[in-house]
Amino acid sequence: MHPTGRQPMRLLPGEGKSFLKWAGGKTRYARTLVAAAPSFTGTYREPFLGSGAVFFELNPATAVLSDANEELVTCFRAVARDAEAVMGRLDEYPNTREHFAAVRRQDPATLSDVERAARVIYLNKTSFRGLWRVNRKGQFNTPYGAYDRPYYNRQTLLEAARILHGKDIRVADFEEQLDEAAAGDWVYLDPPYAPLGGWADFQRYTPGQFGEDDHIRLCAAMKRASGRGVLVTLSNSDTPFVQRLFADDFQVARMATRRDINLQSTKRGSWDLVVTNYELPDAARQLAG
Repeated sequence: MHPTGRQPMRLLPGEGKSFLKWAGGKTRYARTLVAAAPSFTGTYREPFLGSGAVFFELNPATAVLSDANEELVTCFRAVARDAEAVMGRLDEYPNTREHFAAVRRQDPATLSDVERAARVIYLNKTSFRGLWRVNRKGQFNTPYGAYDRPYYNRQTLLEAARILHGKDIRVADFEEQLDEAAAGDWVYLDPPYAPLGGWADFQRYTPGQFGEDDHIRLCAAMKRASGRGVLVTLSNSDTPFVQRLFADDFQVARMATRRDINLQSTKRGSWDLVVTNYELPDAARQLAG
């Protein structure tokens, strides 16, 4: 029995994996991060959804998934409702520079949810390094990547739809999620990382930019949630700023990572920080550094 008197959260059999390759996504480290999960009794929450890699690996019975990126949220909702229709639409898209440019120019507001979902997946699979980057008007502006690869794996997409079925998927600011969380919930947070070399302008995947003030606001919201008995885990870059921000109120461990987005292969090795308000389980002790 859990110390709260409730049974720990039941996880469903059969882990899944994401159908998107998201810059900064945790596909490679999802199993390690799930090993770092606390024994929680409530709802799993992921306010920076991205590819949802940790969610798919964890496969919780109940979850609230959210992101500030409306197109991403629409994509996940459409896949959950009708993955077959999304795949059918993708099958109509040629992988050419000309069609990429046409899809990139589309106004999502004029499209159905299935068309918006297909657009997100298509651009994710064909844009340079899969970067979802928009300008201040919200217009997608990543160039064509000229990759010869399928847009989707049928089994992966159908399994993702199964796992997403019945989950609460919404457009929301992270602060809303943290303030809504109740004692016994586990919130995994994977925000746009604090830049290793100063506050550069590469983090714009919504029309707004996630900057230093947002990280400070995130820390404050985590402290409020922690005070109510919410369990929280944060991934972020290993920088003096992040270390200072969380050192006094949270436990901080290090996790070896790779930065595939870095064009120079010799500079791809790095460390992430894993911030928690609980002792890491024995299965995750190798994180500590």
